[in-house]
Amino acid sequence: MIQATNELILGIELNPDYTQVTYYHQSVREPMTLGEDESSQLIPAGMRQDANGIWSLWDGTAGFSENIQQTQGADMDEHSVKRVWESILQSESEKTGEDGQLSTDKDELLAIYLQLCLADLKLLTANTTLSVMVTVKSLTEVQNQIIVNALQRLGVDRKKIYVQDYPSSFYYYVVNQKKELWMQDVALLTYEKGDMIGYVLHIDRSTKPAIARVTEVARQPMTDEVRADRSDEDWQREKDRLFFELLKKVFERRTVAVSYLLGDYFDKSWAKRSIQFLCSGRRAYQGMNLYSKGACYAAMERMGLLGGGEILFGGGDMLERNLGMEMCIRGKESFYPLINAGVNWYEAHQVCEFILHGEREIRLISQPMTPGTPIIHSMRLPGLPKRPDRATRLRMTIYFTSAVCCHIDVEDLGFGGLYKSSQMTWSRDIRF
Repeated sequence: MIQATNELILGIELNPDYTQVTYYHQSVREPMTLGEDESSQLIPAGMRQDANGIWSLWDGTAGFSENIQQTQGADMDEHSVKRVWESILQSESEKTGEDGQLSTDKDELLAIYLQLCLADLKLLTANTTLSVMVTVKSLTEVQNQIIVNALQRLGVDRKKIYVQDYPSSFYYYVVNQKKELWMQDVALLTYEKGDMIGYVLHIDRSTKPAIARVTEVARQPMTDEVRADRSDEDWQREKDRLFFELLKKVFERRTVAVSYLLGDYFDKSWAKRSIQFLCSGRRAYQGMNLYSKGACYAAMERMGLLGGGEILFGGGDMLERNLGMEMCIRGKESFYPLINAGVNWYEAHQVCEFILHGEREIRLISQPMTPGTPIIHSMRLPGLPKRPDRATRLRMTIYFTSAVCCHIDVEDLGFGGLYKSSQMTWSRDIRF
């Protein structure tokens, strides 16, 4: 059940070809995608700057051939960015120069673009705070930081900025539909860069909590080489056959009750036998906004507006080990948790301070979320000044650089006015 909130919660899909924005607010009953229909829900991927310095969204037409360039002719101050997200990922930052080139960096460029994408939400942003989940095909540490920086430029609180990949958004979309639609496996069928791809969401209910995973199970190229010299009519028949074969691989030895077809590639005009097979004893839905809606649901869960906790999504970004250390807390030896399994690595961060009791090293303990043996990771502190017991205070900062690599920084703080800090620091990476 969705709880009411005065916050504006956004799910944003950043795609090289378009952007989609889904929002939830107390004025609507369910997450809504910007745009009156599916065609208008696809926000152009580019933007242009006129001679007066005003930016506007741009669909990439009008003869521009480069991702970022200065137009020639009468409007010498005009710039264009044909595919903003793709440009950000592929090019170096453009800096201010004497040659009149575009004066912006990646963070600022994305901030300008996102502000244009969200312009239609101005009426809802009055007297509300924003929570934003951005979803991209695959997530890296660099992409995560660019997105966070861009949203912070727009005034969004860092604590309310989230980022995840497409499989995570697929999961959040599915589990927020009627429960009978995901009691069995769920298929996602997409067309990406010349390939038809089939993914399957499977929930392993043998563990507590249950763990959901999305796996690519079938892929079929649909390139010009595959088409060869077939006529349009023959190619449509061949596409239908290839799609049918892909579906057989997706459904093989699986009980798939529901399938989602993403995008407009899969058309009944050619996929006649395939769609008949797809819908035989199964439900099938087709649409464009699955990822942005899934991102919005994920943000809503982060804000405590949705139930959760029974299932963990075991995506490629999820941490599968708990990390902690033994400490003496109020005179009693206890396990102090630092990082909990089940969160995405780019959201896992911890800073803590503690006092040593004669130790010359730090011992961290990692424990798998499924039954398994804990592992002790020792971190030595060479050069640490010799002081009496309980007279050395350390600050430890923990963050992850991937789902399997944890980075630790330790700083000697000394002990108040009795022992000054040595200014010494130690670092270590732990790979799981």
